[in-house]
Amino acid sequence: LNDFLRFTKLSSLELKPGSVNHQVTHVLDFFETQANNQGVEIKRYLDAELPSINLDSQTLQAALINLVKNAMEAMPNGGQLVARTRITRKGVALDLIDTGCGMEASALINMFKEFYTSKDGGTGLGLPTAKKIIEAHDARINVQSEVGQGTQFTIEFPTPRRI
Repeated sequence: LNDFLRFTKLSSLELKPGSVNHQVTHVLDFFETQANNQGVEIKRYLDAELPSINLDSQTLQAALINLVKNAMEAMPNGGQLVARTRITRKGVALDLIDTGCGMEASALINMFKEFYTSKDGGTGLGLPTAKKIIEAHDARINVQSEVGQGTQFTIEFPTPRRI
């Protein structure tokens, strides 16, 4: 229900200058205990020179929580989650890379469609909501995945224009 409510009210984001590194750190810290218990090593490669982006802290964290939650679920017997931020020609990128089970081609094609799920008990709203949040930040999300190897989500945010 919370996913659905988030999905329906994204039109009123309050974008303010903020740090992607801060957002990622907050989310990874939230998952640290679960990762330790599950045998997942979290590696952080966060570029200290990253410029600010315009973001809505609460909604962006919700999107990142969903992506990290999915990565953790893909590694029930341990693995590695890498979070990397970097400067690009057009702005800032965040890569979330897991060594989990990866996704089949059918899941990759449908993963951002509302109500599509490959999980028992899943709502099929987590990834569509995350994508909608990311796009509301004028950003884009890409995914690469290979069954048995893992998945990489890349989010590319524009940096604010200077006047």
